[in-house]
Amino acid sequence: MTASSERTLALDVHILGRAYKVACKERERSALLEAVSLLNERMETIQSSNKSISIERIAVIAALNLTNELLQARVERDNARREAAAVPEDVELVTRRLRELHLSIDQMLAEPEKLA
Repeated sequence: MTASSERTLALDVHILGRAYKVACKERERSALLEAVSLLNERMETIQSSNKSISIERIAVIAALNLTNELLQARVERDNARREAAAVPEDVELVTRRLRELHLSIDQMLAEPEKLA
């Protein structure tokens, strides 16, 4: 890693019209800005459905929604990993069975009297 990728930045970000100063590594800047954008969008959606709700409650609801999505994505990822791990075993079984069938066909063709 280069020294510049480890440099810490102080970014001014805006969420629901409020400014926040946030520190991050220079290499994490774009990911942080994307996270801020997503959070702001979610919080604006929640706020638009109920104008009298406090910003703290909006933040908690948004955090819970995003956390739920993260947990669902982890479950889906883990399921996909398990399925992917099973594929080589399935391929091996199918390959073995095809070899057995090929051998059986070769044996039957070699002994035509057994076919009659």
